[in-house]
Amino acid sequence: MADKAEVKNMLDDVLNRYREKMESDHKIVEKLKDFERKVSIKFQDDGNYHFTISDGVVGDIKEGALSKSDITINTDTETMKALIDGDMRIMEAYARKRVRVDASFLDMLKLKEMF
Repeated sequence: MADKAEVKNMLDDVLNRYREKMESDHKIVEKLKDFERKVSIKFQDDGNYHFTISDGVVGDIKEGALSKSDITINTDTETMKALIDGDMRIMEAYARKRVRVDASFLDMLKLKEMF
């Protein structure tokens, strides 16, 4: 299991990769215009983190739970690391019940476009 600093660095890395992608592909920004969501990540073995998405801009990762989020990702740190490193694909994690995403179908499609 990763410690809290490693988990936060891992999540920051994902969001920084997204920000780099945004700079090179402005079509994504246009597709996410008016997209406002609060995202929670709940780790079974570490704790809770959250961030916001507003008009294609992703806010910084913050520690702690939100009282209400639009999108909630439930997993463990090992699975998240495997997903980030490309050692596991999201559909495999989902099929093996190692990740659960609570979001509307349209939000899922938007998230897929982002990452």
